[in-house]
Formats: sequence, structure tokens, C-alpha cells
Amino acid sequence: MSSEDQLSYRRRKIGGALRRYRDERGLTQEAAARLVERSPASLSAYENGHRAIRPRDLRQILDHYGITDERERALLLDLAAQGRKPGWWRDFDVPKGPFIVDFVSLEGDASRIRSFESMAIPGLLQTPAYIAAVFRAYDPLRSEPHGNKAVEFRLMRQRILEKSSLHVSWIIAEAALRMLVGSPSVMKEQLTRLVEIADQSRHSLRVMPLCAGAHPGMDGSFSILDVGSEAPVQVVATHSLTRSWLVDEPSKIAEYDKVHGELMSRSLSKMDSRNRIKEIASEL
Repeated sequence: MSSEDQLSYRRRKIGGALRRYRDERGLTQEAAARLVERSPASLSAYENGHRAIRPRDLRQILDHYGITDERERALLLDLAAQGRKPGWWRDFDVPKGPFIVDFVSLEGDASRIRSFESMAIPGLLQTPAYIAAVFRAYDPLRSEPHGNKAVEFRLMRQRILEKSSLHVSWIIAEAALRMLVGSPSVMKEQLTRLVEIADQSRHSLRVMPLCAGAHPGMDGSFSILDVGSEAPVQVVATHSLTRSWLVDEPSKIAEYDKVHGELMSRSLSKMDSRNRIKEIASEL
């Protein structure tokens, strides 16, 4: 399966919209296929997310369905265009499941990312030594250990921080800063990296202190991504040991947005967060 075949989120999003438009018009798939001048098999493949659609073809189908809402059209056409761009990960020689390809692709096209990390340093901020130490912790559970390519893959993701159009807001639980991953020297280097990020005005790094007590982020880490800039699609990425998934139902995204806001209100200020990280580093 190629990386393009694995970019399923965008195809599912477009396919779900096309299926909804057809249902709203009371059309069978055969009747809709005649209307939009496509074969029933092609239309079915689009609706089920089994085939990528070119923006030109999508525009024609939207015209046939009479979809005139400019924001809705822009959102879907942007998704179609993004999904056809070649990704740096395509030829990267590491195991890549559908979720990681979807996530990295969406992350790369994001204009804003808001994340909460409860037990680890965010992947976009991890140093090479920290990444390697994290992978070693999971290697006993794997049939093959992570190699250097896996570390390089995560480091490649971090290049998105060079984009001037991207703003990232991280909230990191203090427990993640104090957990000894690798060795004291690994952690000192990692915390120094966080201080460097905290000094940047473009991004925001906040610490959730231990003294904050119980909070609504205790269920686990998550990232809220605004994908695109003209008509951004909001997606929430969550992870667990055996499953990772993307959430895009508006009501559920609203819940994550509310939780992130609450976590932000309980976190230290940017300056106090920087000082807390330096304090923890000085103890190593």
C-alpha cells in the first residue's frame, strides 16, 4: 500500500460530504452518477473514501449537486488539493500505518496546533536522545526494535516548526518534565531545548504544575489541529497503547477545545513555565 493510498482521512471527509449531498437530493447512486457524469463505480469509490479525487473533478460534482456555499466548497477543495501533494514520508523506510500517515500529513498542513501532553515531551519538541530513549522503552513489546530511521522520521516531523504560518501551543504536565527518560544528561539536554522554545514569541509553551491537582486532562494527551488556512478543518488526534484515532465531530471537538482552555487557565504563565523548566533542569 502506498502512502497516497493511506491518506484516508481526507478521502473519508470528502466522501462523507458527497454521500450526504446525494442523500439530501434523494438520489440513488446510479442516478447521481448520471447527473455528475461519472460511472457508479467511480462515484462509489469517492463516497467510500477508496479513491482520491482531483480538485477539478470535485468542483464539477459540487456544481452538479448545486453546492454554492463558498466556505464549504473551499474546505472540500482544499482537502482534495492537500491529499494529492507528495509527502516527504512517502519514501521514508520505516513502518507506517494508516494513522501515522494521516496524522503526519494533517500536521504538516496545519496552521495551528494546540496540544496537551500528560506523560511525555511533545514529539515536535523531543531531542534525538530523548526520542531514542522513548523508543527503547517500547522495544521489548515489538517484534523488531526501533532503528535510527524511526528517530529520523520523528525529527523530520519537527521541520514544520520552521513554517512562519504555523502557531503551536503546548501544555506539558510537570510530571512529564520530571520523569527520567534515558538519563540525567538526556533530560538536561531535553529541558534545555524546551527553554529555547519557551523563549520564542511565535509559539507558546506552558507547564501544568503538579500543585494544580486533579484536572480535566487526566484522561490523556491530545492535539487539536486546524488544518489549512482559508477554511481550516479541525481535527483532534488522540493516542493509546493499541489504538490512535482522529476525531472530527463538531460536538466532540468543542469538548476538547473547552478542556484545552481549562487546562490553559490552570497552567503557569509563559515566563513562570520557562522558570519552572529551568528549575527542574538545575536539579539534574
